[in-house]
Amino acid sequence: DFFIKKAREQGAKVVCIDPRMTMSAVSLADEWIPIRPGTDVAMMSAMAYVMIKENLHDQAFLDKYTVGFEKFKEYILGREDGIEKTPAWAAEISGVDAATIERLAREYAGTKPAALMDCQGPARSAMGEQYNRCAATLSAMTGNVGRAGGSAC
Repeated sequence: DFFIKKAREQGAKVVCIDPRMTMSAVSLADEWIPIRPGTDVAMMSAMAYVMIKENLHDQAFLDKYTVGFEKFKEYILGREDGIEKTPAWAAEISGVDAATIERLAREYAGTKPAALMDCQGPARSAMGEQYNRCAATLSAMTGNVGRAGGSAC
């Protein structure tokens, strides 16, 4: 909470995505987005979909510092399983409005630096590793790994 408070003092916008309206959401967040528990990966996948479709991702960063993005992209675009991971698709799963997912994807992709601080709660469930993988992938897609003020989870 201390670092979030300090970031806000410096002008950072804080968005809390949490099923519960916690004291941190009340006291530290500019916006609280409620989400169904365990559906974070669907929402993050839809954010990746928006970034890919609108060419908002940092392809140069991905090419230089990562491996496997093309495989992830195939999955997000539905070429692997026939299901495009659109904001509308994620809205049905997560309970987060598609327009909110689209807006958040654009804001996150366009903010430098941006920190995705995931707090690891969703990772402590069945298939929780997918949460960590998707959060790290979004951080890489936006070029926020190794960037001062950025975060890779």
